[in-house]
Amino acid sequence: MKTLSLPRLRLTAALAVAMLAALVLAGPAAAAGKKKAEKPWNNPNKAVAYEGTTASGHKITFTFKKNRLYDMESGIAVSCVAIQGHGSPTGGVETFSYSGYVPLNPAGVDFTFMKKPAVYYNEVTTNHTLATSINRKNGTITGSQRIQYEYFLPTFPMPTFVIYSCLGEGSFTAKPVLK
Repeated sequence: MKTLSLPRLRLTAALAVAMLAALVLAGPAAAAGKKKAEKPWNNPNKAVAYEGTTASGHKITFTFKKNRLYDMESGIAVSCVAIQGHGSPTGGVETFSYSGYVPLNPAGVDFTFMKKPAVYYNEVTTNHTLATSINRKNGTITGSQRIQYEYFLPTFPMPTFVIYSCLGEGSFTAKPVLK
């Protein structure tokens, strides 16, 4: 059995302490070197494209930047009933689309504009409500859409007419399109 001399023992202990210190200091340095996965939806200056589906199965697309949803393109099922006069119920698929932006707001944002609906031949005033929220961990945006409008339809024999009121409501889920 070999015994270590005192200077050699001191050298081994000093080497062990130095190695331990290097490991302790290397832990935070190694962690700092690892870059966390980027979450572009949390970067307010980066525009992120989103795609998803509505509850009625229609595709939805928009861009998310600065807590705003820009240029939404979507479809929504609409039902129309006669509120004055005699007319059969009707309905179909209506676009829920806009140019510009709507802020992210779980309570809902109301906006109105003129457009030609799918079930009528002239422009009408459409009332929209969009309520949205984001999951900051995975970037998923969920929300609800609502569209309402009315139109006047002359019928034969004149001067009879029917006034229809149309309503569409639904929810959607959209995820970021990461490249």
